[in-house]
Amino acid sequence: MLITVALYYALYIGGGVAPLIMGEKEIDFPYLVGTLAIANAAGAFTSLGAGAADRWGRARLVVWGLLVVTALTFAMPLTASRTGWGLISVLVAAVEGVILVATPALTRDFSPQVGRAAAMGFWTIGPVLGSLLTSLTVSVTLPIFGTWRSQFVICGVFCAAVFVLAYIGLRELAPALRDQVFHSERDRALLELRARGLDTKAALDRPWRQMARADVLL
Repeated sequence: MLITVALYYALYIGGGVAPLIMGEKEIDFPYLVGTLAIANAAGAFTSLGAGAADRWGRARLVVWGLLVVTALTFAMPLTASRTGWGLISVLVAAVEGVILVATPALTRDFSPQVGRAAAMGFWTIGPVLGSLLTSLTVSVTLPIFGTWRSQFVICGVFCAAVFVLAYIGLRELAPALRDQVFHSERDRALLELRARGLDTKAALDRPWRQMARADVLL
């Protein structure tokens, strides 16, 4: 969750000082909205590649992805044009699109199956705290330093500190432990499905096609 807070802090910090960035780099509102739309689209598409985390390791993907976001956050104050600002914004969103799919998966891995609803509820605190941290930091430190660049430096330092903690302490859960199933509840559910005459294999088959319904897509 702490990694999630850092990632959302890095994602939101640009919005916290957007008026200053727009004034200095002569960014008009349509350009700002267009760039944010491209960034969000990039994050959405790269999130589809998060399945690689199962092969490469979720913890490894999250830790090194956080390092990339940290480096991009430190690079933002060095941009001299609105094109550079837009490019880094899109890159941050693209990287975070992958990592922010892996962090709830890690939360799921490290929580008992019978307590996963509570664990995922706990994870959702991350985006909220990231937003609050952005507002608090900008409100307190911007009058002191007076530049939007200072906010990215502060955010980068915070992300770097979280990276060090994650690099030292976060490890991949053993596959044998991660794949354990709470047999009594699962078996009961499967027996109930079979008792109703439902095909459990068909119920789990072709998940993409099952989700391609008008109400879900809408």
